[in-house]
Amino acid sequence: MRTQIPGPALPSSALAVHRVEGFIQPAKLADLDPGTLVRALRDGAVCHAGPVTDISSEQGLLWIFDEQSRTRKIIETHEFTIVARLETDTATEEPKEQP
Repeated sequence: MRTQIPGPALPSSALAVHRVEGFIQPAKLADLDPGTLVRALRDGAVCHAGPVTDISSEQGLLWIFDEQSRTRKIIETHEFTIVARLETDTATEEPKEQP
């Protein structure tokens, strides 16, 4: 069995770039649904990005359709920092102004 030592946490400035674009760190894999757009980061750089196709929370695995390679990729979440574009609760959003 492989033992993984988690890497250092990303500085908040590295995550701030992704927050501006609407991506945040999910609290857990179960917060993600198929179709959710995610980015897998290593040292603040995007290594893989695309919509989720499948999740195995128990094993810490995430499958995505990678936008760059146009193939399905398996992401071992202990090797990356995962950020996702999670849907906002529309009930808490301000109403849009009517023209």
